[in-house]
Amino acid sequence: VDIATDIVIENVNEGTDTVQTALASYTLGNNVENLTYTGSASFIGAGNALDNTITGGAGNDTLNGGAGADSLIGGAGNDTYIVDNVGDIVTEAADVGTDTVRTNLASYTLADNVENLSFAGTGTFAGTGNNLDNTITGGAATDTLSGGAGNDTLDGGAGADSLIGGAGDDTYIVDHAGDTVTEATDEGTDTVRTALANYTLAANVENLTYTGAVAFAGTGNSLDNTIKGGAGADTLDGNAGADILIGAAGNDTYIVDNVGDVVTEGLNAGTDLIKTVLSSYTLGNNVENLLYTGSASFTGTGNALVNTITGGAGNDTLDGGAGNDTLDGGAGDDIYVVDSAGDVIKDSAGTDEIRTALAAYSIAALVNVENLTYTGSASFTGTGNALANIITGGAGN
Repeated sequence: VDIATDIVIENVNEGTDTVQTALASYTLGNNVENLTYTGSASFIGAGNALDNTITGGAGNDTLNGGAGADSLIGGAGNDTYIVDNVGDIVTEAADVGTDTVRTNLASYTLADNVENLSFAGTGTFAGTGNNLDNTITGGAATDTLSGGAGNDTLDGGAGADSLIGGAGDDTYIVDHAGDTVTEATDEGTDTVRTALANYTLAANVENLTYTGAVAFAGTGNSLDNTIKGGAGADTLDGNAGADILIGAAGNDTYIVDNVGDVVTEGLNAGTDLIKTVLSSYTLGNNVENLLYTGSASFTGTGNALVNTITGGAGNDTLDGGAGNDTLDGGAGDDIYVVDSAGDVIKDSAGTDEIRTALAAYSIAALVNVENLTYTGSASFTGTGNALANIITGGAGN
């Protein structure tokens, strides 16, 4: 068949018949079993109600057997197979393109050498991959997707889906609060990508990436997690493990509970806060504020930005570094390291001390700070307040 207007007429039960064509698309007429593409471009081939064999070529073919238990052979190229009968057989050679099965069957397992599986129906779907790097996409109902071996991407779509990655570095698209991710121990480095407003990683999944545009609360597990926020005001908590927390834009909050945690924040990407229970912490680049959430003594150090550092009930040592910082020790006998004339000290209890290398410093306005110590090497002017002060100078006049 070489002209679109060609008509093939075949009677019932008159042999096993074949159409060969180089047309870009062709649909078998009644009573013809087989269709073979003889061209070199992409081809759309459709069958009929019989058990058809449809063979594509070197292009990106779309083969649809229709009703009947069909045999679909794509050849080279990135082929798409429409599977609508449990008896359909897909035949694909190794390393000849990235191929996709689209099906409305309630369950389907990918054949060898086919990479992707997409559900086109409306009911519940069970989709299973193979040893390749599969992308498996569900529908609107409650789906169960199993990737098997390979670096798979599983996307259940709408509905509370069960996503099972298997071996390999798998990616899970979580778009429903009821989605369940199941990953075994030591089966690759796996990632959840989600637009949900909050998400906590399940066991054995390493990484979490937020894909939405609003504020996000992302929580890790006992592994070394990498958690990435978005443009909103995110709260990222890696939990146990040496985690990497990446906030991006927005006023982000980082929960740091392991000395190996790394916080990555972009320049001018919001006013950001570290909350930590560690006994000491130094702010990294581009993070403004530090809050101690423990109950013991704390050593908190700032950076070159304008920092606010808040201690707790213990005997804290707070040093804002460069910048006009605000230091709030809370209860306890606190030490404040003042290295900028614009530093602001807030204190409410305990016997507290200012340590400074500034040429002059007065605690007259600090009604709850008792002591002042000069840490420089030049001459110093130190002024107390109405409390019983201890003021200590240095080697200068």
